[in-house]
Amino acid sequence: MKNRITSLRWVVFFVLFSTSSLLLIGRRAGNLGFYALLLAALLSLVLRSQHADLRFGTFVRRFWPWHLAMAGMLLAILLNQLISGDFAARSFDYPSRMALFVLLAWACLQCSASMLGWLQWSYVLGALLCTVKMYIITDGGTTRAGHVDFMPIIEFADMTLLMGFYTLVSIRYTPGRGNLLHLLNLLKIVAFLGTLYAAYISGTRGTWLAIPVLAAIASRILFDRFEQRKQILLALAGVLGLISLFVLNPQVQHRVEAAQQDITTYSKDASSDTSVGTRLGLWKTSYELFLEHPLIGVGRENFHSTLQGLGQQGKISPVIARQIHSHNEIFYNMATLGTFGLAGLLALYLVPGVCFARKMRDADAEVRAVASMGLMTAVGFFIFGLTDVTFMWGASDNFYAIFMAILFAHCYRRQTQRAHPAA
Repeated sequence: MKNRITSLRWVVFFVLFSTSSLLLIGRRAGNLGFYALLLAALLSLVLRSQHADLRFGTFVRRFWPWHLAMAGMLLAILLNQLISGDFAARSFDYPSRMALFVLLAWACLQCSASMLGWLQWSYVLGALLCTVKMYIITDGGTTRAGHVDFMPIIEFADMTLLMGFYTLVSIRYTPGRGNLLHLLNLLKIVAFLGTLYAAYISGTRGTWLAIPVLAAIASRILFDRFEQRKQILLALAGVLGLISLFVLNPQVQHRVEAAQQDITTYSKDASSDTSVGTRLGLWKTSYELFLEHPLIGVGRENFHSTLQGLGQQGKISPVIARQIHSHNEIFYNMATLGTFGLAGLLALYLVPGVCFARKMRDADAEVRAVASMGLMTAVGFFIFGLTDVTFMWGASDNFYAIFMAILFAHCYRRQTQRAHPAA
């Protein structure tokens, strides 16, 4: 029995390492990793594996807020369909990735704290591969591609940036000493800078919005050895430095000026079909749909047809009527799932975010660093969702579910290791 559980542990580690480094690179990597982790979780239950005092039933009861929050969107869709009587099984596919967090996290918990710590190198590898991929698909920043294989370039840029920040804060627990430590940390910094470059050449303004916030969280971890005043000053210097790198760039200035011009045009003519104007029109229309259907919304499957109907009535422009989502995660869930959708989405952000934020005060540097990655994931997806519907894409749902499971398990295993060294 012990040998089988040990073998399963290494299988899970291999799945986690390959998935976390290749999820954004290969079309099937995320799905294969997701289903492999589910299978591993089920096998562990059959083998009745446990760690120290943590049985599966205890795990479910102790961390029920996590499980409920991660299932929030699926529950919102279920309530919508039960009340409306309009059933569509495919609506459950992507939200189920996060709803099955309970099994994903249980699979990740099969790995030891040391094994989860080794995943730092999968973050480095992932960051480097994503940078190369972004360079290739944009021809070195000379073309702005709409899609990257199996997802829009917006989502690819978003998650590439997160991989870079994971790599950066993992500096706090890089193994080794002396020159080797410096060399490995230099590699991590290069990988991080590569993802900043990838974000820049992507031309994705929504991704750029997240950089100052993620940089502030990273600074809190990287400079936590200093007294509070120095921490704040160093954090401000880091954030301002990153902002300056972008703001002073002509391409970034052009994109920002274009957005400002779109807003000016929209303020004079609400029917304008500029990029930003279309988004503002969609947000307004989505909010109006929410007011008309505040409890359950119009339903995921009915959003596009509802917009088409409003377009035929002349209430919205033809460009807005052709859209398949609101270009805003919150407005989209309010319009399609009503109050249930809003509550489910906020729980998805807030519960993990608050839990990880609390762990950033832990005495252990590795726990603090990993917790900051979790907070970055929650906050990052919230910011990304301000300009797009991130969870509409399978890669995004896989990313959020799998990395939340990894980071949760890493924090738990590390804290347990310190509390019970012999366990």
